[in-house]
Amino acid sequence: MDALFQLVINGVALGSVYALAALGFVIVYSSTSIVNFAAGQFVMLGTFLGVLTILNLQLPAGVAYPLAIGGMALFGLVFYFAIHLPLQKRPIVSVIIGTVAAGIIMQNAALLIWGPWPSRIPSLFGDGTIAIGASVVTVHALATIGITLMLIALLYVLLYRTGAGRAMRAIAQDIEAAKMMGLHVTMWLGFAWILAAVFSAFAGLLVAPMWLADVNMGDPIALKAFAATIIGGFGSVPGAIAGGLMVGLVEILGASYVSSTYKDLLSFGFMIVFLLVRPQGIFGERIGERG
Repeated sequence: MDALFQLVINGVALGSVYALAALGFVIVYSSTSIVNFAAGQFVMLGTFLGVLTILNLQLPAGVAYPLAIGGMALFGLVFYFAIHLPLQKRPIVSVIIGTVAAGIIMQNAALLIWGPWPSRIPSLFGDGTIAIGASVVTVHALATIGITLMLIALLYVLLYRTGAGRAMRAIAQDIEAAKMMGLHVTMWLGFAWILAAVFSAFAGLLVAPMWLADVNMGDPIALKAFAATIIGGFGSVPGAIAGGLMVGLVEILGASYVSSTYKDLLSFGFMIVFLLVRPQGIFGERIGERG
């Protein structure tokens, strides 16, 4: 039972990372109806901005982490103006292909800048552990869960308690009606990309001490985030959170009690079960209401 508790904490911590990546995915989709196939590379770039500020430049943590997150916010805005905005009046497949191409460019650029060798970013919270009963969990795992909860709470306040959130939700429901109401659609869509990039940065910086920072890490994270959105309900913020936690738990528990060889098979098998039994996901999006 103590081992199970420890595994559950680790699964929730990993699932929190997947949830943050899925939230970045969902924020863009909800605002623009665009599936960002570069979502995994956003997380990868967030990780390597941490490599740059923490390992390469050796900046103090109080400077390095905010600088990495701020760099990703700026990148999200640049991505919007360079990729989404020029293609937004084209067929939707053009925008999707644009995000795929951008993801490939990001991955190869990271390879040129940082090289093929993986790096390990030390945890901001150290390598310490905490004994909970007979179980021992890392401080980083608990901090990852805590930071994710804080970010989810802040996102809820932003979306449902501020004028910015009301504007973003209005644009997500009907972009043409939002324009008629006088909303600055271009500004708010850019803000959605910034927000998605920031969530991706947090995901990358939190997963880096768990995994090695590698230029190829974006693809598996993107696939898990995609599975999370399918399980939770495509386009649903609560669904992204629930789906990410489920995928993380299935992966960790499956690797421990079945085999680490089949952990991906179990995660995606779980997604396929949802597609067969409840294709709309846990919090199935009301697709008919979208503009």
